[in-house]
Amino acid sequence: MKVFIIGAGFTKALFPEAPLNRDLLGVLGREATDSAPYELIRRYHTDDIEIALTNLDVDMASSDTSLKQQNNELFKLRRRVEAELGKYFEFYRASNELLSSLTWLRQFVDQAVSAGDTAISLNYDCVFEGALDCCNKWSPNGGYGFLSNPLISDKEEIRSPVVVLKIHGSASFRIAPYLDKPGSSAVNFAVNERFFPRSGKNRHFEYGMGIGDSYLIAPSYVKVPTVEITYLMLDALQAVANAETLIIIGCGLRREDTFLTLLVTDFLRQPRWPERRIIVLDPQAEVIISRIKAYWGVDVSCCMVPIQGCLQNSVAALIEAIQT
Repeated sequence: MKVFIIGAGFTKALFPEAPLNRDLLGVLGREATDSAPYELIRRYHTDDIEIALTNLDVDMASSDTSLKQQNNELFKLRRRVEAELGKYFEFYRASNELLSSLTWLRQFVDQAVSAGDTAISLNYDCVFEGALDCCNKWSPNGGYGFLSNPLISDKEEIRSPVVVLKIHGSASFRIAPYLDKPGSSAVNFAVNERFFPRSGKNRHFEYGMGIGDSYLIAPSYVKVPTVEITYLMLDALQAVANAETLIIIGCGLRREDTFLTLLVTDFLRQPRWPERRIIVLDPQAEVIISRIKAYWGVDVSCCMVPIQGCLQNSVAALIEAIQT
């Protein structure tokens, strides 16, 4: 079994204008001067979204009104930022036309991704699972792990061949209060053609009876997941523990994201670790692998396969590495 870690570089390979984290706040802040991202830039004098949101989280934690978060202007600002992030990333979509126009993408889906694989996606957009959906390699029946839209029937949809664990939330995720416990909320996902061109066709299955809000974990150094996202993280750890190959695409494995370090650690902390492989496909693949080696302190070179380059130019090399 293979496990993929899918970062922002995947979407950027398909949509060159898609911003990476370091550019995200500046792009969103240019949209309108009354937007939440613009207010975040003005308040903290930085266009680095992670630094700005971390400062916001610190201010929220030290605020005298932190016990009344629902009425706290800082809490409302954070929710506005999250909502605008979700809306922005709905723009990036997979389609049959996209797969037809990008032969390398079709090759990647057909030959690099197999039934039984798991992908840990760090992206808010649904491009990865949408492309799989177009090719019958993903479905809303089990495609997001244990999450299950109550309007999807097992009889209508095959069990998803590939599982995508979105540990940072998604433009397709919704959070809504329980009907019988309005003080508590649950996270699930919507199904429609914008996100899933095949399985969502002629479907408009929301979650939360019209009162669900988009749900994602904004890119702060302070990430507080719901219980559902925590379950997905635990499932991700189980997946890497069972995998033989870990493939990292378009993700720099930044040291600040300690859960990614935990995933790599869990993958290699196995009795037969020398037989396992980590394939890193990224323009900075050698640098990323050097960081992994320095972290471990012992020689793990036998496990490392760097593919230095962009995904769109390296699919053949990736397939060869998988098959070797």
